Amino acid sequence: MESTIVAPVASAKERLLASASRLFRERGINATGIDLVVREAGVAKASLYNNFASKEALVVAYLEQELDGWVRRVRALDDPSSPRRDRVAALFEEIVQAVESRTFYGCPFTNAVIELPECAAVRLVAERYRATVRTHLADITATDAASTAVSRLVLLYDAAITAAKVGRDAGLIREASTMAQELVPDTESGEGSPVAAEPGAPGRGLVSGETVYRTPGAQ
Repeated sequence: MESTIVAPVASAKERLLASASRLFRERGINATGIDLVVREAGVAKASLYNNFASKEALVVAYLEQELDGWVRRVRALDDPSSPRRDRVAALFEEIVQAVESRTFYGCPFTNAVIELPECAAVRLVAERYRATVRTHLADITATDAASTAVSRLVLLYDAAITAAKVGRDAGLIREASTMAQELVPDTESGEGSPVAAEPGAPGRGLVSGETVYRTPGAQ
């Protein structure tokens, strides 16, 4: 007799977060009301406040999920034993893949800060994301996260994200990637280079180490 495997049913919290994440990405945070999130999730409105203290708390949970997802995607593309330029290219490839799959709506962290400029919790997650990007690039280049080299790479990465949101053109992202690669010496790999995100703060690459920089007060 064949056994039947039953897929686990998503909890109300998981359904609310999945619904909110899709709506926040596609419509924007301010354009997405709580009633719409609840309706799309197919749960009672009371379930929302049983799991999230407020809409802002839901937004923070969404951004935390986005940060975890970004780290997973970059880890999947990055090979710490590869030449430095290849690792830089892999970081930009994550944007290319999102654009080509038509799932890119701009940087969720920047979008959230623009929509909720007074929300300290939202800004904190955005700062954690940017610190993680810098730490990863510092690991690749074997420099300090506050170095000029990393700052230039971050500027090109930001430019690629903006181009992706406005033009939906993967070619522009690849051009920014080429420019970024030219800033990085390709003499050796950047494997496992422990660098500090700022004085006194731990920092290692997303693949080569588990420790990443966290802003003060972050968990």
